[in-house]
Amino acid sequence: MPTNHSLTTRILTPLVISAALAAMVVAWTSWTLGRRWALEEMSDRYHWIEAAITPSTFPLTPAVLQSLSQLTGTQWITVDPSGAIVSSTLPLAPTAELPGALTGRSGITRSSGDADPAPMDVVLDSTEFFAFAFDRPIAGAGDGRTSSVVVLFAKRNVDAVARRAAALPLLTGLSTIAVVTALMFFLTSRLIGRLKRLETQVDRIAGGEFESELSDVGHDEVGRLAGAISTMAGQLSELWDRVNRQQSAKLLHQISGGMAHQLRNTLTGAKMAMELHQGSLDPEPPEEVRVALRQLEIAEEYVSRLLALGRGQASTERPQRVGECLEDVRSTHQPIANHLRVELTWSIDPVLQSRWIKDGASFSAAVSNLVLNAMQAGSMQAGSQVDVTARTMHSDQAVVSVVDNGPGIDDSVSGSLFDPFVTSKPEGLGLGLPLVKRTAEMLGGSVRWHRDSDRTTFELTVNVSQENPQHD
Repeated sequence: MPTNHSLTTRILTPLVISAALAAMVVAWTSWTLGRRWALEEMSDRYHWIEAAITPSTFPLTPAVLQSLSQLTGTQWITVDPSGAIVSSTLPLAPTAELPGALTGRSGITRSSGDADPAPMDVVLDSTEFFAFAFDRPIAGAGDGRTSSVVVLFAKRNVDAVARRAAALPLLTGLSTIAVVTALMFFLTSRLIGRLKRLETQVDRIAGGEFESELSDVGHDEVGRLAGAISTMAGQLSELWDRVNRQQSAKLLHQISGGMAHQLRNTLTGAKMAMELHQGSLDPEPPEEVRVALRQLEIAEEYVSRLLALGRGQASTERPQRVGECLEDVRSTHQPIANHLRVELTWSIDPVLQSRWIKDGASFSAAVSNLVLNAMQAGSMQAGSQVDVTARTMHSDQAVVSVVDNGPGIDDSVSGSLFDPFVTSKPEGLGLGLPLVKRTAEMLGGSVRWHRDSDRTTFELTVNVSQENPQHD
C-alpha cells in the first residue's frame, strides 16, 4: 500500500536539504579560504620577523624573547650551534629536543631570506605549532658562528581564523534556511488548505452534487483548476439532466402507448354510443350532445397521437388555421368552465384567422391542456377567473397566454414543471405539460410560465405562416 506523504513534506524536504547542502558548501569554502588566508598572513608575519631579527646585533636574552613573544603573538626558542636549547618562551622540560630540521642538525642548509619557507608541524608542551627557523649570527662572537631562532605559531590561532571565516556564512545560511522554511511552510499550508477544500468539493461532485459551488476564486493554477472543475460539474449536470430526460421520455413513450391503447378502445365505444344516441334525437341535437361528441373526437385524436408516440412513430401533420383551432378549444371548454364555475374569457387577435399552423390538432391539444390546467387551478377558490389571450408577434409567431388567479405552482415542482411525471396533483400523472413542451418545440416555439401579482401565466409561442404549409 503506497505511503501517504504530505505535500508540505514533499515540497519542504528537498528545499531544506538543498539549502543545507548549499550552506555547508559555502561554509566549507569559507573555512578553506579562511585557513589559506590565515596561513598566508602567518607566512607574511614570519618574513617580517626574519627580516627584522636577522641583521640585528642585540643578544636574544630571555627577557628580549618574552618581549618579542608579546609583540608578535608567537613563541620563541633560540638554539646554539650544537642544537641545545639556549632560551625559550615556553616552559620546556630540560630534556626537550627540537627536530633536527629546526636546529640545523639535519644536514639541510637553510638560507636566510628564503622566499617561501614551509612551516613544520611540531608539538611542544602539549600544544601544536607551525614552526619556522632561521639562522642569526651570534652577537659578539666575531667568528661567523650562527645560532638558530625558532618562531612558533599556535595552530589553534590559525584554526580560529578559519572557523570565524566559516561561522558567518554558516549562520547566515542556517538563518536563511529557517526563514525560508517558515515562509514556505506558511505558503504551502495555504496552498494545501485550498487543495483540501477543492478535494472536498470534488468529492461532492463525484457523489452527484453537481450544483456544488467551488469557493476558490484565485487567479493562479489552483484557481484555474477550480474553474475547470466548475465547468466540468456544469457539463456533468447538463449531461445528467439529458440522460434523465431521455430515460423519462423513453418511459413516457412506453406508458403513453399502453394508456392510449386502452383509452382508444374506450373512447371509440363511447363515441359510437353518442352517435347512436344522436341519431335517435331530432334533426338538431342539443348543444351538450354536440360538445360531448366534439370532446370525444378531440380525445380520440389526442389518444391516437399518444399511441403513435408510444410506438416511436411520427404523427401525420394536418395544417389548420390558428383561429379555427382557438375557436374549437373555446367552444369545447366553455361548458367545462360553466361546470367548474370558472369565468373563462377569450381575446383572440383577428389576424390569427388568416394564419396557419402546420399541425392544428397538436396545437389545439397543447392550448386545451393549458386552459384545463388553469381552470382546475382556479376551481379551488371562489371568484376564479381564467383569461386566454392570443396575439401575433413578428408576423410569423403566435403567442397564447393563459392567465389564472389560482394559488399558483407548488414550490416543490416549480423548477421541473415541464419534466415528465412531475405533478402536484394527487390524481395527476405529470404528462400534460411535458407534451405541451414537446408540441411547442415541434411547432418551432417554446412554452414558459411566471407568477406575477397573485396570477399565474403560461405563454405558448409557436411559428405560424400566412399560407397553408402543405401548399408550399
